[in-house]
Amino acid sequence: MQAIVLSMMQTQKFKSEEKLHHKGLVPLVAYMIISGHLELIDRKGQVVHLNAGELVCLKETWNHVPFQYEIKTKPGTTLLPLDRSMLNRLREELKDPIA
Repeated sequence: MQAIVLSMMQTQKFKSEEKLHHKGLVPLVAYMIISGHLELIDRKGQVVHLNAGELVCLKETWNHVPFQYEIKTKPGTTLLPLDRSMLNRLREELKDPIA
């Protein structure tokens, strides 16, 4: 079953900087950074850098609450978007013991 869930996941690759999320909105997906970098920008313009292996918007996507940062990709970034249905499937997979 785990192979089926993982095979359903598709990454997004970005060749240029792109705004993924506007601050104050409820995100539709969480993102796992596969490679590259993201920038989170708060209301004051302060920037937080996230790197490969990190997740962003997980709590907000799961709880359907606003994310208080703007998110920008950096060129060469690859992301794995995780919507609520995929998060539910992953949660169920993690509950089952591996045979």
